[in-house]
Amino acid sequence: MMNEYYQGKVAAVTGAASGIGLGIATGLLERGAMAVYMADKDEESLNREAAVLNERFPGKAFALPTDVTDREQVEKLISSATNHDGHLDFVFNNAGMGMTIPTEQVTAELWQFIVNLNQMGVIYGTYAALPLMRKQGFGHIVNTASVAGLVPVPYQALYVATKAAVVKMTESLRYELEVEGISFSVICPGNVATAIFGKSAPPPGAVSVQEAVEYILAEVAKKSFDIVFLRRFAIL
Repeated sequence: MMNEYYQGKVAAVTGAASGIGLGIATGLLERGAMAVYMADKDEESLNREAAVLNERFPGKAFALPTDVTDREQVEKLISSATNHDGHLDFVFNNAGMGMTIPTEQVTAELWQFIVNLNQMGVIYGTYAALPLMRKQGFGHIVNTASVAGLVPVPYQALYVATKAAVVKMTESLRYELEVEGISFSVICPGNVATAIFGKSAPPPGAVSVQEAVEYILAEVAKKSFDIVFLRRFAIL
């Protein structure tokens, strides 16, 4: 599974204790990455999964417990990854959560919570990495949004708003900074069989994490901007 685009590279991945984030961390190492700095708020799961990866790829997976709603913690993650070998090649701002709730149950506190996690977490990771990448003249920032950031979804106004913001921020930065050698991609998955569904079973037709990650990393290597899947959502 070696891929020249990832060989010898250093990456930071948030939300890396499970689901797509863990799949991306694993896929990067399988494709020859030098080091992957794995971040997640769930310290126990993060340390366990990093240890598993280090059995396969000794000394290449680094666990940094990180709450992406805390700017200083995110900046520490980015600086730690950069200091590994003096460069930072990839940042995957993947941490986030879903939220489905009727309008009458929405509160200001819920808005603040989901914006801090799904939107500000991506902003912190992006803007911590940008000065470093602009100085070195290269880098690739990959932000996880959702198909819900592209189309309206009833009962998900909060979630849709944060994911739409991620899409448009990433798109704007791409047009501004691509000339400086910095690439941007935004991941807009449909249903993937992860813990985002909580105790409920994933919807029929949900793709596996492995299938999702193989598609994501193949498209990132092409420097694709819109990484939308399943295919029916891409067509839409």
